[in-house]
Amino acid sequence: MKAKLYPILALLVSVACQDASSPSALLSNDATANAADNASFVQAERLGNPLVSEVMVVKRRHQLYNYDQPRTDVATWTGDVVGFITGVAGRDAAYANVIAGALLPDMLVTYPKRDGTPVFWLSWVFGGYGGRSLSDDVVDIGLGALFGSLLGNNNNVTPGLTTDNVATNDRAFQATFPYLATAH
Repeated sequence: MKAKLYPILALLVSVACQDASSPSALLSNDATANAADNASFVQAERLGNPLVSEVMVVKRRHQLYNYDQPRTDVATWTGDVVGFITGVAGRDAAYANVIAGALLPDMLVTYPKRDGTPVFWLSWVFGGYGGRSLSDDVVDIGLGALFGSLLGNNNNVTPGLTTDNVATNDRAFQATFPYLATAH
């Protein structure tokens, strides 16, 4: 089993170590992870940025979204994201397009020069470095961007929708890799 994980870890490390100025630069690396025994892996779900799939993609299109690839996200999913932000969140189209530009392509972008401010997982498009730590409250940050004034837009905010009211993880993170809390 461990031998099958090494090619995947190598792929993740090689992609993470690239010096790209934007997530779109990473899209040209369409690598398929195959183990030494030629086992292939099928993508069943994808959740790069919080709230994109779970909240902003139209429900009837979730299965298509799950099997889609980041290289087509901007063309295929911008309408869903902008539609949610303008329709449900009631924000203006310009703001919705900026948020869609930060969330699509839907992949976790991490830059090692990350500022300690948690909002920066969303803000590479605003000149930040991206990335996030395990303890960042990404749902509250996302809700704050969609419904609040987190990113400086004070037009049509809905303060009651800016938090999920979950303050902390119910299990402590581990001090060593893989750092995630134990499953329960």
